Amino acid sequence: MLRKLIYSLITIFIGANLVFFLYHLAYNHKIYPWVKLGKTDISNLTIDEAEKILSQISETMPKKIELRFGNQNWPVDLDGLKIRYNPRSTAEKAYLRGRDQGIINNFKTKLNQWFRPAEIEMETKINEERLEELVEIIAKAINEDPIFPALNLNQKKEVELMVGKNGRLVETENLKQKIIKQIKSLSFEPIEIPVKLVEVNISGDELVRAKEKADQIKNKRLKLNYQEFTKVIEGQELINLIGFKEEWDEEKIASMAANLSLSLNREAQNAVFQFDGQKVIEFKPALPGLKVNETEIIQLIKNGLSQLENYKLEEFEVKIKVEEIEPKIKTSEVNNLGIKELIGKGESYFYHSIPGRIHNLALTAAKLNGVLIPPGEVFSFNQTVGDISAATGYQQAYIIKEGRTVLGDGGGVCQDSTTLFRAVLDAGLEILERKAHAYRVSYYENNSQPGFDATVYNPTDDFKFKNDTDHHILIQTTVDIPKSYLKFELYGTKDGRKAIINNIRLWDQTPPPAPLYQEDPTLPAGTVKQIDWAAWGAKAAFDWTVIKNGEVLHQKTWYSNYRPWQAVYLKGTRP
Repeated sequence: MLRKLIYSLITIFIGANLVFFLYHLAYNHKIYPWVKLGKTDISNLTIDEAEKILSQISETMPKKIELRFGNQNWPVDLDGLKIRYNPRSTAEKAYLRGRDQGIINNFKTKLNQWFRPAEIEMETKINEERLEELVEIIAKAINEDPIFPALNLNQKKEVELMVGKNGRLVETENLKQKIIKQIKSLSFEPIEIPVKLVEVNISGDELVRAKEKADQIKNKRLKLNYQEFTKVIEGQELINLIGFKEEWDEEKIASMAANLSLSLNREAQNAVFQFDGQKVIEFKPALPGLKVNETEIIQLIKNGLSQLENYKLEEFEVKIKVEEIEPKIKTSEVNNLGIKELIGKGESYFYHSIPGRIHNLALTAAKLNGVLIPPGEVFSFNQTVGDISAATGYQQAYIIKEGRTVLGDGGGVCQDSTTLFRAVLDAGLEILERKAHAYRVSYYENNSQPGFDATVYNPTDDFKFKNDTDHHILIQTTVDIPKSYLKFELYGTKDGRKAIINNIRLWDQTPPPAPLYQEDPTLPAGTVKQIDWAAWGAKAAFDWTVIKNGEVLHQKTWYSNYRPWQAVYLKGTRP
């Protein structure tokens, strides 16, 4: 019995090995059974035979493949993708199945193929850049951005709710892989373009709650302040901060905080002071670096919004918290003249100025920039600026002379004397001589009340003040032509004085005369050019008091008496 069992096992073993040997002998130069490429069976073929069949198939395949989405079709020209098939490499890859992974893994591969045929892909080269472009074109045609709900404030200050709409997005990477797989499988069935829904996903209750909140704050303001920097958020901008899923839109508030950082953040500036014995040729005051804590400002904005929502407030002010970083070199460390800090500032604007006027005011500002005034010394504008004529670089610009607007050398210099007057008022220095213009000048009432101007005309009209501090005073000027902005800054040492301006008043206003038209042979006939703007006559005044250590140091009421002034136009007469 045992002997019979042993004989049976030996027979089975010999038979199995014989079958194994004969099987591999039969397929020594052929692809193993159950290997397919698409619908084509390439089993039992030699490499050369498989290559020939695959070549024939690839040459007779359709030249287009169709992409579908809904009822839209996109035929894809395969020639445009510059496809290159490699039947030889594909046949060799098919032949290696069951031969290139070691005895055990090869056996498993061959066995599995009897139960699940192996599907291989054609070795193919595709122009990836062209395919990328194709998929991008299709995506642009199908993609629809979601329209998120929005709260809009119309012209009647009514809140309108836009409920939004879902969007759709082509899964471009998935689509590329589908196209590549179809091409490599020599299958040219239509491809369904994979598109996913981009849901807005906001409930009706959330929409209603957001609109109610918008109705509560639509007429309110949120003011963000840091020193002279102010940003007012109101109207549509304020309503845009309302969230639908959350109380407030975190992303928009974070973006606002980031923009505030861009506006306020700066590196610390070390002081620079270079004096050539007569004038300061380079000066940079020490400035602390500024850094906004964005996380903190986000919370402050949200708190301010909640205050506007929950309380009967028209406006809520948020103080922006900024970290100050001290510079390594302070202003007081680069000079021994007492130039260490800003003590006064004046500003003005010169909108609508002609090029010659801008040139002249910039030239004058450059002459005054860097001027040092020792303690106890009287500053004279005319003496410091010197001769104003074409010989000293001044151009012609419109001036008022003998009741007429005419071209004259140095038009625009009074912009500088006016701006310096304002800086001296702010610093609280002793003013010895100042004269107002005979007429109200539109330039000087941009962002200012009437009565804060100072005219100069050598030798009759000057602007003078005295440095009645114990240290030198440095004049610094800034001309920003794109913004039509002029600034004078006075640097020195603060001694505790404080300038107060109040009781600004205007009375006895009289209307301007009819417009004046003056012939100008430099302009073509038919051309009309406005060079001056109408201004009402008036009397103006303000009270100026300077207090130091509880005592009045200077006190004066500054009066201005302006005659009415007509608009002035030039009429061209040149043929």
